[in-house]
Amino acid sequence: MNTAHHGQGGHSAGRRRRLLATSIGISALLALGGTVWASGQDTVARAAGERPGQDTVAGSASPKPETAGPAAPALTPSAAGGPAANTVPGPAAVSPAARPDPSPVDRQGKSEQQLAEIPQPTAAPVDLKDKKDLKGGVSATITEVQAVQGEAKGIGEIAGPAVRFKVTVTNSTAQALSLGSAVVDLTFGRDEEPAGPLSGPDTAAFPSSVAPGDTGTGVFVFAVPLEARDNVKIHFNLEAETPVATFAGKVPA
Repeated sequence: MNTAHHGQGGHSAGRRRRLLATSIGISALLALGGTVWASGQDTVARAAGERPGQDTVAGSASPKPETAGPAAPALTPSAAGGPAANTVPGPAAVSPAARPDPSPVDRQGKSEQQLAEIPQPTAAPVDLKDKKDLKGGVSATITEVQAVQGEAKGIGEIAGPAVRFKVTVTNSTAQALSLGSAVVDLTFGRDEEPAGPLSGPDTAAFPSSVAPGDTGTGVFVFAVPLEARDNVKIHFNLEAETPVATFAGKVPA
C-alpha cells in the first residue's frame, strides 16, 4: 500500500511539473506575441506618419477638427514674395462721369491726312437728362425723348419702332457757332449696336449756325427695338476737334 501511494504521488508531482512548464511556456509565447504585435503596430504607425506608440484606432488617433467658422480676410502676397499684406480697400475708383474730358484735337501745323489719322476723342458718358459742356461756352442737352413709330422715306430705311428726341445746343460765347458739321447718332444694347436713322415722324435738321447767346435745335428719329431700350447712348459730335458727347440711359418703350 505504501508503494502504490508513493507511485501515485510521483505521478501527480510529475503532472504538476509538466503543467507548470506548459503554463510558463504559454506565458512566454504570449509575451513574445505581444512584443511582436506592439512592434508591428509601431511600424504601421511610422508608415502612417504617426509617432511610435500612438493609438492607431480609427477615429481616436487625433481629435476631429472643429467646424470651421467664418473665413478670415484673405491676405495678398506682395509682388516680391515678402509678407502678405491685408487687402484693405483703397480709395474709391473715379466714376466715368467724374473723369475729365479728353483734350480737343490740336489742328495747327497738321495736314488733312495727319488729322484724319488722329482718333476722335470721346468724353465720358452723362445721363440722358444732364447738360453736357462741349467746349468753352458751348453745351448740349437731350430733351423730349419719346417712343414713336418710325417712318421710312430714305434709301435703306426700315420703318418700325423708334425713338425721337431733341438735341439743343446753347452758344454762350460772343461768336456765332457753326453746326454745319455736327453729327448725331445712337447705339443700343450691351454691344452698342448702331441704330438706323429714320426720316420721320417730324424730324428737323440743325440750323447752320447759332448766334451768340442763342440756341439751336435738331429733332432726330432712330430705329430702336423695344427690348433694347434700357441701355441707349446718344452721341453728339459737334466738330472734329471737340470730344464727342455721350448721353446714356433708358428711353421710353
